[in-house]
Amino acid sequence: MIFVLGGPLGLLWRWIAPSVPMIGIGQGDLAVNDPSPEEYIAADGWFTLLGLGFGLIVAIGAWLLLRRDRGPFLLAGIVAGALGAGYLVAPWLGEMIGRSDYEQWRETAQRGSTFMAPPEIHSLGPMLVPAFAAAIALTLMAGWSNDPDLDVPGARPGYGPNSDTPPHADDWSGPASTDHTPTDQTPTGSAAEPPRH
Repeated sequence: MIFVLGGPLGLLWRWIAPSVPMIGIGQGDLAVNDPSPEEYIAADGWFTLLGLGFGLIVAIGAWLLLRRDRGPFLLAGIVAGALGAGYLVAPWLGEMIGRSDYEQWRETAQRGSTFMAPPEIHSLGPMLVPAFAAAIALTLMAGWSNDPDLDVPGARPGYGPNSDTPPHADDWSGPASTDHTPTDQTPTGSAAEPPRH
Protein backbone atom coordinates (compact mmCIF):
# COMPACT_ATOMS: atom_id res chain seq x y z
CA MET A 1 0.00 0.00 0.00
CA ILE A 2 2.72 2.48 0.99
CA PHE A 3 4.72 1.41 -2.05
CA VAL A 4 1.84 2.54 -4.29
CA LEU A 5 1.64 5.90 -2.51
CA GLY A 6 4.98 6.74 -4.10
CA GLY A 7 2.99 7.53 -7.26
CA PRO A 8 1.24 10.62 -5.83
CA LEU A 9 4.53 11.64 -4.23
CA GLY A 10 6.27 11.54 -7.61
CA LEU A 11 3.44 13.46 -9.30
CA LEU A 12 3.49 16.15 -6.63
CA TRP A 13 7.27 16.49 -6.89
CA ARG A 14 7.09 16.76 -10.67
CA TRP A 15 4.47 19.49 -10.38
CA ILE A 16 6.47 21.53 -7.84
CA ALA A 17 10.08 20.98 -8.93
CA PRO A 18 11.28 23.47 -11.56
CA SER A 19 12.19 22.38 -15.07
CA VAL A 20 15.68 23.04 -16.42
CA PRO A 21 16.01 25.48 -19.36
CA MET A 22 18.15 23.90 -22.08
CA ILE A 23 19.51 25.31 -25.32
CA GLY A 24 20.93 23.60 -28.37
CA ILE A 25 24.49 24.57 -29.27
CA GLY A 26 24.79 22.61 -32.49
CA GLN A 27 25.75 19.11 -33.56
CA GLY A 28 23.37 17.55 -31.03
CA ASP A 29 25.04 19.18 -28.05
CA LEU A 30 23.05 20.90 -25.32
CA ALA A 31 23.78 23.37 -22.58
CA VAL A 32 21.89 24.79 -19.64
CA ASN A 33 20.37 28.09 -20.73
CA ASP A 34 21.03 29.79 -17.39
CA PRO A 35 24.28 31.37 -16.17
CA SER A 36 23.66 30.23 -12.58
CA PRO A 37 21.25 27.29 -12.67
CA GLU A 38 19.54 26.46 -9.41
CA GLU A 39 17.07 23.96 -10.79
CA TYR A 40 19.26 20.96 -10.00
CA ILE A 41 19.51 21.84 -6.31
CA ALA A 42 15.83 22.83 -6.20
CA ALA A 43 14.78 19.43 -7.55
CA ASP A 44 16.66 17.57 -4.81
CA GLY A 45 15.52 20.06 -2.18
CA TRP A 46 11.85 19.76 -3.04
CA PHE A 47 12.04 15.97 -3.06
CA THR A 48 13.70 16.04 0.36
CA LEU A 49 10.96 18.22 1.85
CA LEU A 50 8.16 16.24 0.26
CA GLY A 51 9.78 12.97 1.31
CA LEU A 52 10.04 14.20 4.89
CA GLY A 53 6.35 15.04 4.99
CA PHE A 54 5.49 11.77 3.25
CA GLY A 55 7.37 9.70 5.83
CA LEU A 56 5.77 11.54 8.75
CA ILE A 57 2.24 11.22 7.37
CA VAL A 58 2.67 7.53 6.59
CA ALA A 59 4.09 6.77 10.04
CA ILE A 60 1.39 8.69 11.92
CA GLY A 61 -1.36 7.17 9.79
CA ALA A 62 -0.09 3.63 10.34
CA TRP A 63 0.29 4.26 14.09
CA LEU A 64 -3.31 5.45 14.41
CA LEU A 65 -4.97 2.97 12.06
CA LEU A 66 -3.01 -0.21 12.81
CA ARG A 67 -3.20 -0.26 16.60
CA ARG A 68 -3.18 -4.06 16.89
CA ASP A 69 -0.09 -4.37 14.70
CA ARG A 70 2.15 -1.94 16.55
CA GLY A 71 5.62 -3.25 17.16
CA PRO A 72 8.79 -4.20 15.28
CA PHE A 73 6.93 -5.77 12.35
CA LEU A 74 4.94 -2.60 11.76
CA LEU A 75 8.15 -0.58 11.89
CA ALA A 76 9.86 -2.88 9.39
CA GLY A 77 6.88 -2.85 7.03
CA ILE A 78 6.46 0.92 7.10
CA VAL A 79 10.16 1.57 6.55
CA ALA A 80 10.32 -0.94 3.69
CA GLY A 81 7.25 0.57 2.04
CA ALA A 82 8.53 4.13 2.44
CA LEU A 83 11.90 3.09 1.05
CA GLY A 84 10.28 1.55 -2.02
CA ALA A 85 8.05 4.58 -2.51
CA GLY A 86 10.85 7.12 -2.14
CA TYR A 87 13.63 5.23 -3.88
CA LEU A 88 11.82 3.49 -6.72
CA VAL A 89 8.29 4.65 -7.47
CA ALA A 90 8.34 8.42 -6.90
CA PRO A 91 11.61 9.24 -8.74
CA TRP A 92 10.77 6.94 -11.64
CA LEU A 93 7.29 8.37 -12.16
CA GLY A 94 8.28 11.99 -11.58
CA GLU A 95 11.22 11.88 -13.99
CA MET A 96 9.26 9.96 -16.61
CA ILE A 97 6.67 12.71 -17.12
CA GLY A 98 7.75 14.78 -20.11
CA ARG A 99 10.91 12.73 -20.63
CA SER A 100 9.91 11.35 -24.04
CA ASP A 101 9.26 14.83 -25.46
CA TYR A 102 12.59 16.03 -24.13
CA GLU A 103 14.48 13.12 -25.63
CA GLN A 104 12.79 13.67 -28.98
CA TRP A 105 13.73 17.36 -28.97
CA ARG A 106 17.26 16.50 -27.91
CA GLU A 107 17.78 14.27 -30.92
CA THR A 108 16.73 16.99 -33.35
CA ALA A 109 17.74 20.15 -31.46
CA GLN A 110 19.04 22.93 -33.67
CA ARG A 111 21.51 25.56 -32.62
CA GLY A 112 19.72 28.19 -30.54
CA SER A 113 16.55 26.17 -29.95
CA THR A 114 15.39 25.94 -26.34
CA PHE A 115 13.43 23.44 -24.29
CA MET A 116 12.46 22.93 -20.65
CA ALA A 117 13.94 19.64 -19.53
CA PRO A 118 12.06 17.70 -16.82
CA PRO A 119 13.67 17.72 -13.36
CA GLU A 120 15.86 14.91 -12.11
CA ILE A 121 17.08 13.75 -8.71
CA HIS A 122 20.86 13.90 -8.63
CA SER A 123 21.76 12.32 -5.29
CA LEU A 124 20.83 9.32 -3.18
CA GLY A 125 20.03 11.18 0.03
CA PRO A 126 16.65 12.66 -0.93
CA MET A 127 15.35 9.27 -1.99
CA LEU A 128 16.11 7.82 1.47
CA VAL A 129 14.41 10.61 3.42
CA PRO A 130 10.87 9.08 3.40
CA ALA A 131 12.07 5.85 5.01
CA PHE A 132 14.28 7.72 7.47
CA ALA A 133 11.45 10.05 8.52
CA ALA A 134 9.02 7.16 8.94
CA ALA A 135 11.48 5.20 11.08
CA ILE A 136 12.19 8.17 13.35
CA ALA A 137 8.50 9.05 13.74
CA LEU A 138 7.43 5.50 14.60
CA THR A 139 10.29 5.06 17.05
CA LEU A 140 9.43 8.30 18.85
CA MET A 141 5.73 7.43 19.07
CA ALA A 142 6.57 4.01 20.48
CA GLY A 143 8.92 5.57 23.00
CA TRP A 144 6.27 8.05 24.14
CA SER A 145 3.59 5.37 24.48
CA ASN A 146 2.73 4.64 28.13
CA ASP A 147 1.48 1.11 27.49
CA PRO A 148 3.96 -1.77 27.17
CA ASP A 149 2.12 -3.51 24.31
CA LEU A 150 1.76 -0.19 22.37
CA ASP A 151 -1.97 -0.68 21.95
CA VAL A 152 -4.46 1.67 23.62
CA PRO A 153 -2.74 3.65 26.38
CA GLY A 154 -4.33 3.48 29.80
CA ALA A 155 -4.44 5.86 32.70
CA ARG A 156 -1.32 4.38 34.24
CA PRO A 157 1.76 3.00 32.46
CA GLY A 158 1.43 -0.74 32.05
CA TYR A 159 -2.20 -0.97 33.10
CA GLY A 160 -4.14 0.09 30.06
CA PRO A 161 -7.54 -1.37 29.15
CA ASN A 162 -5.80 -3.82 26.84
CA SER A 163 -3.70 -5.27 29.63
CA ASP A 164 -4.69 -8.70 30.95
CA THR A 165 -2.75 -8.32 34.17
CA PRO A 166 -4.55 -6.33 36.86
CA PRO A 167 -2.48 -3.99 38.97
CA HIS A 168 -1.10 -5.34 42.22
CA ALA A 169 -2.54 -4.05 45.41
CA ASP A 170 0.93 -2.94 46.47
CA ASP A 171 1.20 -0.72 43.41
CA TRP A 172 -2.11 1.03 43.95
CA SER A 173 -1.75 4.47 45.34
CA GLY A 174 -5.05 5.29 46.97
CA PRO A 175 -5.96 8.09 49.28
CA ALA A 176 -3.70 8.78 52.17
CA SER A 177 -4.35 6.36 55.00
CA THR A 178 -5.57 7.63 58.34
CA ASP A 179 -2.91 7.68 60.98
CA HIS A 180 -4.15 5.81 64.05
CA THR A 181 -1.11 6.52 66.15
CA PRO A 182 -2.28 7.73 69.54
CA THR A 183 -1.44 11.30 70.30
CA ASP A 184 -0.96 13.08 73.56
CA GLN A 185 -4.25 14.71 74.25
CA THR A 186 -5.38 16.34 77.42
CA PRO A 187 -7.88 13.99 79.04
CA THR A 188 -11.22 15.37 80.05
CA GLY A 189 -13.19 14.82 83.22
CA SER A 190 -12.05 14.34 86.81
CA ALA A 191 -9.04 12.30 85.81
CA ALA A 192 -7.59 15.35 84.16
CA GLU A 193 -7.77 17.43 87.30
CA PRO A 194 -4.65 17.60 89.46
CA PRO A 195 -4.88 15.83 92.84
CA ARG A 196 -6.02 17.92 95.77
CA HIS A 197 -4.23 17.90 99.07
